[in-house]
Amino acid sequence: MISATAYVLFYALVAAASALVLTATLVVIRSERQRTNSIAFLIGFLLGTTIAAVLGLLLGQAAVEGFESRATLQGVLALLLGLALVAFGLQERRGPKRPEAESDRESATLERLGRVGPGAVLSMAVLLGFGGPKRLVLAFLAMASVSQADLGGIADLTLLALYVAVATLLVSVPLGIVVVGGRRAAVMIDRGQSWLKTNAVMLRVWLALGLGGALIVDGLVRLL
Repeated sequence: MISATAYVLFYALVAAASALVLTATLVVIRSERQRTNSIAFLIGFLLGTTIAAVLGLLLGQAAVEGFESRATLQGVLALLLGLALVAFGLQERRGPKRPEAESDRESATLERLGRVGPGAVLSMAVLLGFGGPKRLVLAFLAMASVSQADLGGIADLTLLALYVAVATLLVSVPLGIVVVGGRRAAVMIDRGQSWLKTNAVMLRVWLALGLGGALIVDGLVRLL
């Protein structure tokens, strides 16, 4: 149980550490319909993350039942994801070279997030919570560790809930503060957005290198 919990916490923290998610959260906080959009974004992000975790649990159970070398599979996935993050971090350190169309598309999406109503915010948050390859692989790795521990249904659901709670911290904490504290809380969080804009590249570099290095170590430990 302790080992499975530690893995769930580790992968959830890696999933939570996303500069894009934090940026999107701060955009919602500054939107015109601050309170309703914040609630919608939080619900959508929790829902998307939960769907990814449930899918990861189902795939993890299938991996445990269908693959004799499941530890090798988990190790390879962790290693590949870690190498990809380190490569991204090194590239960002030399200077971001993302395609201009991709960068413009991301900026447009974030700008739109600040102008739309709760329904659209909810839909976009579900997609963001479900995530791309990184979040899906992390959800699979976390839930595969849970399945491998064979703790039973209640423990599996408890660890799934723990993964969702930790993986959504960068959304739930600031949005929760704003929903409770209103505009006054939003002013304080605005300072965080200013810092994020100033240090965005540095944040992406160190998050990618740090998390990538941790995943590489995790993958090597599983493989050796």
